Amino acid sequence: MASSCIHTLQCRFSGIHRLLTIATNTQQTCLAKYPTQIPSLYHPRINLQRLAGPVWSVAGIRSLHTSDNLHRKKDIRQYELKNQTIYPPQKPGEPRRPAEVYYAKRQIKHSQRKLWYIADFVKGMMIDDALSQLPLIKKKGAIIVRDVLLEAQKEAMENHNVEYKSNLHIAESLVGKGKHDHAIRYHGRGFKFLLDLSYCHYYVCLREGPPPEKPVFTGYDQAERYMNKLRYRYIKQGL
Repeated sequence: MASSCIHTLQCRFSGIHRLLTIATNTQQTCLAKYPTQIPSLYHPRINLQRLAGPVWSVAGIRSLHTSDNLHRKKDIRQYELKNQTIYPPQKPGEPRRPAEVYYAKRQIKHSQRKLWYIADFVKGMMIDDALSQLPLIKKKGAIIVRDVLLEAQKEAMENHNVEYKSNLHIAESLVGKGKHDHAIRYHGRGFKFLLDLSYCHYYVCLREGPPPEKPVFTGYDQAERYMNKLRYRYIKQGL
């Protein structure tokens, strides 16, 4: 029985062994030919020599990373890095660029869908108006958003040279999904219940000055927009 299992593992991992051997040879050839243009073809944590060892080595296969996290682009998880953006010098007579503060709070013990309503409610408001309106909402998410706004306001005053803390409006108010976890709630007579612990992220951008005016659309504007949408629509397999 043991010999048959070893034979099955050898058959399954022989193809992977051949691919890893080819990858190792390709990497060595490219590094010898282009030492400066191709510094590394693979992630440094992957040890190809270890993976290309024994044919049926399970320890080598466990260290192989096949997900797309290694080549993921910059996304909303790096929201605070926008504070490090360096803008070119402004020309004479150009209006002053308002200060912006990007702030995020992650892994909040709250539902993403329920927090979205509060986040969308405060978007586009002055920060004093939002701080005065949120205590009137009898929701847990309102308390969370108010605390994050106070932290972002303090960050703007201390580290981003904002002169007046009341001269800020909420330019962006976004909610993201966090890591979920599970727990067990035990009941009597040996019964138990599986809990889904949901977490979320909250991102806010405070911009100096009053919020921009919202465009006002009349009924004729909406009708014209709808007609243009019908005129320029694409009909599949049409003439």
